[in-house]
Amino acid sequence: MCRIRDDNIAFVTVGFDTAAKPAEADMEDLFEPAVYDALVNESYCKELKGKKLALNAQIPRIVERCEHAFQDLGIEFHKTRPARLLLNKMATDAATIIPAATVKRFERLFTRLSRLHTANVKRNSEPFS
Repeated sequence: MCRIRDDNIAFVTVGFDTAAKPAEADMEDLFEPAVYDALVNESYCKELKGKKLALNAQIPRIVERCEHAFQDLGIEFHKTRPARLLLNKMATDAATIIPAATVKRFERLFTRLSRLHTANVKRNSEPFS
């Protein structure tokens, strides 16, 4: 059995500064909630027409929040739809879709991943054991 070495694991939460670090997070949680909510509303505009999406702020992870809210409306939520919309918007105007706080969180995460990779290369070891 092959498993990832513990010293090669980085959690998405490393993208957050210490004051705002959540206990758990997915990639989508690195985005400002308002940005992700706008992507969800735009990518599901036909299905949500005339309906109110009630997101439960007590649910810490944004995708899970959306899944529950959509389930309450009887609509199946696929996180790939807002992701696809984000990619399309990034191709034409990235500066207006991604706020500085989101960029900073991604920078922290990628800095951590880069450090893990550099340490792994330096040790000349395999990422799996």
